[in-house]
Amino acid sequence: MRLKDKTAIITGAGSGIGNATARKFLEEGADVLVTDVDVAALEELVREFPSLEILSGDVSRREDVEGIVSAAMKKWKSLDILVNSAGITARNVGDHASLEERWDKVMEVNVKGSMLMAHAAVRAMRESGGGAIINLSSVMGFAGYPTALDFSDGFNPYPSSKGAVSQLTRDMGVHFAGEGIRVNAVAPGFVHTSLTANVTQDPEILKTLNGLHPAGRMGTADEVANVIAFLASDEASFVNGAVWMVDGGYSAQ
Repeated sequence: MRLKDKTAIITGAGSGIGNATARKFLEEGADVLVTDVDVAALEELVREFPSLEILSGDVSRREDVEGIVSAAMKKWKSLDILVNSAGITARNVGDHASLEERWDKVMEVNVKGSMLMAHAAVRAMRESGGGAIINLSSVMGFAGYPTALDFSDGFNPYPSSKGAVSQLTRDMGVHFAGEGIRVNAVAPGFVHTSLTANVTQDPEILKTLNGLHPAGRMGTADEVANVIAFLASDEASFVNGAVWMVDGGYSAQ
């Protein structure tokens, strides 16, 4: 159990990669506080895993973020791990939203939310003697949306938001390394989650997405969670400021 006696906060745990990570962390022995804006999803998760601590919150709001970290510290007196999994795409903002509304909301959740959570977590990790932060970037932080898919008109905020998360990871990794706080990220390829469900139900789109990966398929949330668990563990003690591609070879082409 690689995370035994470790305390962790996982954002965006109501679904997808955050949900899979919460399950993996419990399997690895961690004490876990999960948070999401979707309260019903959290309540469903805690019914399955009663040992979980749950707290609803919006990572783009500083007062919510401070409350999340304070709750973990009050419960366990320490914070060892933060997983910044909360994230949205422009599709989540709504079809009737303007360009600026879509851009601002995606940046607010994906970039500002990751920054605010990390900012609060670093203070707690200093008190705890160190820790590990794992951010969720994306292969789209390294490449534009493929033109074979109608996902972008060239102004989609998602790739830019994930590029920013990758750079935030590097900058924090360099800055906090001397304090025993490691900061890394995972950059998944296209993964079967609730964020992709509304497009993968189209057989032609799914075929295209599968073909974009040399592995011949999209990934699963569990496959990403396995890498996150490693990066959170002491086994990754010399891994810092890195963005790990978990993309079935997508970025190697």
